[in-house]
Amino acid sequence: MKPEFWSKMFPHLFSADWYIGGWALLTGVLMFYVRLKAKDVARWFEEAPASRSLTALTGSRRRLSIVYTLFTTFISIFPLLGMFGTVQALVGLDLTGEMEGVKQHFFEALTSTAWGIIFAVIFKVLHAAFAAHDAEEMLAKSGRFLDARERPGAARQEEQ
Repeated sequence: MKPEFWSKMFPHLFSADWYIGGWALLTGVLMFYVRLKAKDVARWFEEAPASRSLTALTGSRRRLSIVYTLFTTFISIFPLLGMFGTVQALVGLDLTGEMEGVKQHFFEALTSTAWGIIFAVIFKVLHAAFAAHDAEEMLAKSGRFLDARERPGAARQEEQ
């Protein structure tokens, strides 16, 4: 992409498209938090068996599940934010006025769409590279462990 593309795009990220930039910051924080929570669950499995608490595992797993779901949801919202910005800019069009105002609104509409797509792609790649494997592995591992712990107890209660 040409440098002039980015020089036109960046000022809009912090003015007309500020909500997309803010959403990107929140999504980045969530991605970091997902990685921390996945490490919490992994640490539980690394501890000595006598010091491990099932309550701690259950709580860590629940928090990881919540932030991971939020993170993936936030990623999927970027294109919607881009479309919202497009609609917002086009609704503000005054076709009875000067062409310069019309051009500005069309440009704002296109930058919103572009930022929504750009951040969706960036965070999908970051999700695949950094967050998905750790989070999904720890959710699956802890889920299998907790299921195995619950089944014998449930079977004993049914026998009584």
